[in-house]
Amino acid sequence: MNVIGKRAGRWISTAALLAVAISTTVRAEYDEAARTATARLSEEVRFRGANAQVMLAGTLSRPAYIARDMPVPAVVLIHGSGPNDRDETLYGHKPFLMLAAAFEAAGYAVLRYDKRGVGESGGSRQGATVVDFAADAEAAFVYLKRRHDIDPLRVGLLGHSEGGMVAPMIAARRNDVAWLVLLAPPTVNGREISRYQNNQGALDRGASEPEAEAAADEASRLFDIVMADQLAAQRDERLLAALHALAARRRMSEAVVQAQRESLSSDWFRHILAYDPAPALRQVHTPTLVLFAALDHQIAPSQNEAPARAALEHNPAAEVRVLPGVNHLFLRSNWGAVAEYPRIATGLAPVLLDTLADWLDRVEDRLPTYTAQR
Repeated sequence: MNVIGKRAGRWISTAALLAVAISTTVRAEYDEAARTATARLSEEVRFRGANAQVMLAGTLSRPAYIARDMPVPAVVLIHGSGPNDRDETLYGHKPFLMLAAAFEAAGYAVLRYDKRGVGESGGSRQGATVVDFAADAEAAFVYLKRRHDIDPLRVGLLGHSEGGMVAPMIAARRNDVAWLVLLAPPTVNGREISRYQNNQGALDRGASEPEAEAAADEASRLFDIVMADQLAAQRDERLLAALHALAARRRMSEAVVQAQRESLSSDWFRHILAYDPAPALRQVHTPTLVLFAALDHQIAPSQNEAPARAALEHNPAAEVRVLPGVNHLFLRSNWGAVAEYPRIATGLAPVLLDTLADWLDRVEDRLPTYTAQR
C-alpha cells in the first residue's frame, strides 16, 4: 500500500517516497519527489513555543484535494535530539519531509517545525532540557487544535527518537491526543542508553568486545562525575581533569576536550542521563504504536522493546513492533551503524509506511467524528 491511511482515497507509490542520496543531483530528485508526491497546500507558520521568548517557525501542509473549509485530521512531527530542522535533515536524508508527503497523501495536515534556536525558530537550545522541548511540542499541538481547518478530535503526535520520549510526556498530561506513533523511542533512562551507544559505537569502529566494554566503562565514569551531587563548578573541574587524562591516552586535541566538556555538562545531557521514560508511558491511554528498527545502533530493540511492552501493558490500544531491515532513521539498511547513513541511497522503508497505514486505518475507525460533535 505504501500510503499512510487509505480512507481519503488517495494512493501514493513507494517510488514517489524513495530516492535520497548525498549528491546534489539525487538530492534534487528526492526533494522533487516529495513535492510532487501529492498536490499540497503549504503554509509557513509561526507560533509561540514554551514561552514568549520561543517563537517557533514551521510548515503546515495539507492535501489540496480536500477543500480548505473542511477540517482535516492532523499530526505534529516531533524530532529527535540535536539541532534538528523541520525536515529532521541528517546526512542529506529528510525523513520528516517524506513522512509529511505520505500523511498528506492520506488526507492529513502535517505540522513540522524547526527546533528552538534552529533554522527560522527563535529561542535558544542553551539550557533547554527535554521538558522544554516537550513544552514546545505541546504548543505545536495546541496551535493545530485551535485552527478552523483542523479537526480538533483527530490530532495525533509522531515522535522520533528523543521525540518518542517527548510525545508520551504530552499524552500523559492531556486526554485530547488522538493517537501516538513513537519511532525508535528510548524507554530506559539516558544513562543506560548512553552506555549502550558508547559500547556499540566502539564496536562499529572496529573495536573488540573487551575494548568496547572498556570504552563504555570509561564513559560511565564520566557520567558519574556529571551526575554527582556537587556544585556546578566542582563538577566541571573534575570533568575537565578526567577529560584531559583521557585526552593524553587518546591524543585528543584541546578543542575536542572543550567540546566534550560542554556537551557532557549541558543541562540537556544531565537531565537525559537521569530521565526515565517509563512512568510517562505508563500514563498513556490513547492508541499508541511503538516501532523499533531491527538494525538500530542508537536505540536498540534489545534494550528498549521489553521495557516498552511492560510500560504499555495496561493499554489495550497499544502495539509494539520491531521492523526488519531498517536503521534508526527507518531507512533500508545493511548494517545499521551511523557511518552507513551517508551511503544509503533509499528513503523511508516501505515496511514503515505500510505498517503506519495499516495501524492508522484501524485507529481512525474508532475515533469520534468532528461533524458529530458540532
